[in-house]
Amino acid sequence: MTFSRQLARFACAALLAAAAGAWTPPAARAATVTLTSVAYAGKYFVPLSELARAYSLSYAENGKQVTLSAGPSRLSFRGEGREMTFNGTSIWLNAPVYMVRGKWSVSDADAQNIVGPLLRPTQYLRARGTKTVVLDPGHGGKDPGAMSGGREEKTLTLDIARRVRNLLEAAGVKVVMTRDEDKFIDLDKRPAVAAKNGGDVFVSIHINAARDRSVRGIETYVTASENFPPTSEARLQGKYPKKPNNDFNHSNTVLGHQIQSALRNLTRAEDRGLRHARFVVIRESKVPAALVECGFVTNPDEGYRLGLPSYRDTLAQAIAQGILNYFALVEQSKRGAAGYVPAAPKPPVQAPAAVPKPVPPQPVTPVAPQPVQPAPAPVQPVSPQPVQPQPVQPRPVQPATPPPAPQPVTPQPVQPQPVQPASPQPLDPQPTQPVVVPTRPIAPPPGNMLAI
Repeated sequence: MTFSRQLARFACAALLAAAAGAWTPPAARAATVTLTSVAYAGKYFVPLSELARAYSLSYAENGKQVTLSAGPSRLSFRGEGREMTFNGTSIWLNAPVYMVRGKWSVSDADAQNIVGPLLRPTQYLRARGTKTVVLDPGHGGKDPGAMSGGREEKTLTLDIARRVRNLLEAAGVKVVMTRDEDKFIDLDKRPAVAAKNGGDVFVSIHINAARDRSVRGIETYVTASENFPPTSEARLQGKYPKKPNNDFNHSNTVLGHQIQSALRNLTRAEDRGLRHARFVVIRESKVPAALVECGFVTNPDEGYRLGLPSYRDTLAQAIAQGILNYFALVEQSKRGAAGYVPAAPKPPVQAPAAVPKPVPPQPVTPVAPQPVQPAPAPVQPVSPQPVQPQPVQPRPVQPATPPPAPQPVTPQPVQPQPVQPASPQPLDPQPTQPVVVPTRPIAPPPGNMLAI
């Protein structure tokens, strides 16, 4: 399949398929959400029931399992654990879900930096850009990275990054590579490339490895919130000072979730989730950043797949789709919530013009067959001649044509306008689906890519 045909296939698929006391998200002053938090274990925690109230979500508790939902948005938490799911994609919290004063609660950092951006992504992205992507193929030169079965991480990551670049450039996005050859680059110089070239996002691409060859799956990392440990550390206490990339905690969550969700849907690999770490290349980045682990080269099955150009192309499609989904949300946020909601009633308004035309046949079709159906059984033995002149075809046509004429004027198109805009107001569920800016028609192949 040629690249142009493949790109057209993606576009078609896209058309079928986003504190202590009371806090205010810094990047979302216009959409203030006030939450009540409680001090516990040296941190502040927000009851999940309080989040349900603030975001107009339904609350369901079954033992340690807590579910918050509204429309297509569904968050599932498990008490005493750090892993939650959002619309099927695994998300790791900064701190476990604790029982505080008789209520299951999450840390204020998770309420502010994870739950809020997931539910209302467009409220946190108005200051972000959509022009330039900096891709960082991991390792290179004297640093081969992970190795297994004759496959080197530095070679695989460069190949995937080049494929992502081709897809993004075809969608009209400028792409800058930290390296475009087998060259060693210091870790601290990689995020500097984004600052030097006016990057809007920074995405580092890597291949995983583990001593246990049974370990497999894809995962995406964003910078851990200040004062909280990375996902790999079990302890909650410790000193974790603020890093430059913590200025983009909200945007990081949206970017990381879109990439991880696209990877999960396209590759069908095991979902190891959106995680938190302090890798140099993302923590020092001064733009929204994410690090993608495309699979475990040490796993026999996954290592074999990583060696296939077709699978690396699928990985590239997912990464490119995730980035473009993030850019689409940025564009929507710049138009504002009011700019996105009115777009919903437009399709129903255009539809009524064509609806009255097929309406006249609808009353005719049920009337005509009713005398014909009982007639064949008795008429065949008697005489078919009296049956043929009695279909009375002009009779159903005469009463049918006048009534439908005034029906197109009925207020059918007016009903969707007050109803449909009301659904996105509590949350921002629609942009969380993989959508693509019309000028950037990159999308994954056909499949279940909408369940994000």
